[in-house]
Amino acid sequence: MAINFNTVADRVFDQLKGFGYSIVIFDANNKQTMNADQGRTFYSKDDKFEVIIDEKNNLIKVKYGENTDQRKLSQFIESIKNGIAKKYVIGVDRMPYTGKDIELKDTENEHLVKESLGPTVGSMKTSYQQTEGAKLIIRHNKPVNEEVRGSRSRNIQSLFIENAQGERFKYPHNHLLAARTMTQHVAKGGTPYDQVGQKIIGLSEERTQLLKVAGYIKGQGLQEQAGDVQFAVTQRLGEIKNLLGKYNPDRFMRDIHEEDETNLEALKERLTKNVFDENIGNMLPKLNGYVKEYRQQMEANQSYETLRQQVEEAANIAVSSMPDLDLNSMIVYESPTMNTTELINLVLPVLEDEEIKKSLTQVVEYVQEGKLDAMTVENLTRSMIGKIQVEQPEFELGSLDNMFESVMKKYKVEQILK
Repeated sequence: MAINFNTVADRVFDQLKGFGYSIVIFDANNKQTMNADQGRTFYSKDDKFEVIIDEKNNLIKVKYGENTDQRKLSQFIESIKNGIAKKYVIGVDRMPYTGKDIELKDTENEHLVKESLGPTVGSMKTSYQQTEGAKLIIRHNKPVNEEVRGSRSRNIQSLFIENAQGERFKYPHNHLLAARTMTQHVAKGGTPYDQVGQKIIGLSEERTQLLKVAGYIKGQGLQEQAGDVQFAVTQRLGEIKNLLGKYNPDRFMRDIHEEDETNLEALKERLTKNVFDENIGNMLPKLNGYVKEYRQQMEANQSYETLRQQVEEAANIAVSSMPDLDLNSMIVYESPTMNTTELINLVLPVLEDEEIKKSLTQVVEYVQEGKLDAMTVENLTRSMIGKIQVEQPEFELGSLDNMFESVMKKYKVEQILK
């Protein structure tokens, strides 16, 4: 049964208003609207986050920034998951942004730029996409068939970006997504030669190299001996696609990955069947860095999964004493000042279960390194708090006798009876 996304949008808006958020609505054409059922992006002015209904991927995306009230947002997300998402069989994806708030002007600018990139039109061998302040020119190596949907995005021979002054720049890669992003950058007053422009081109160049590596691994049948390299390459290609999917200079410049020069010969051996292809040799340090990050991410995910299973399987979790917090308020997400690390640091010292303590210690390190979502770990820690039980010391009969004798020596019988 087809999903009525207008109804979904209406329900999302009702939920947002029910949580007291002040909302700005954008429709499917990226224009502001007052009609909730036409909404596809909802921006919270007071708490600086976005809820995006992605019809193509059947998703509700929640993007939030550094200072969003994540506890309240988690309650909202849970209500969406247990209500709208479950009823209409829609996925929910939370997308945190570190170091930056999502401002209304950013959201408006993104929509304005997308809106200004008009439809792709043109002749049999040339297509154009016009925007206020810049134009994208697509040269095709085969005639465009207007009856085939998306034909103006295929058979690309070359790409050019032209600014408002008529200056034309040839985009150095046949990468339409990046060329569109560069067109947006030029429309906003940037150039291909500034820091952001060079970053966009650099991402295209990296994509070209990674595709070459991916094709090499597949073509040489190296999937078994270089499986983690293949996964790391696929993961990075996805990151590049997401980065260039919308014009956001801050995100571009935060995309920094360290190369790793250690054990390059071992990596080279794993990428060799008969003879190593030197055309990918310059990629080895970068690939090594991505593999290292990929393995660390897998280790982080495994640590979290181990802790989750330990918490789920435990009937109760022994502690030496109660953590110094109001358990009732913590469990219902009413502690506005306590962040994830503070909460875990209160729980860790009193844990008696050494296995859970070890797992939690590992997990919090991954949170601090940005490899695990803080709110996901925090919610698991709250589940743990709900199962804690103070271990009572066991008294032997002799101990009780000694205690009674000491009390009798200290007080007269009349005082005890009184």
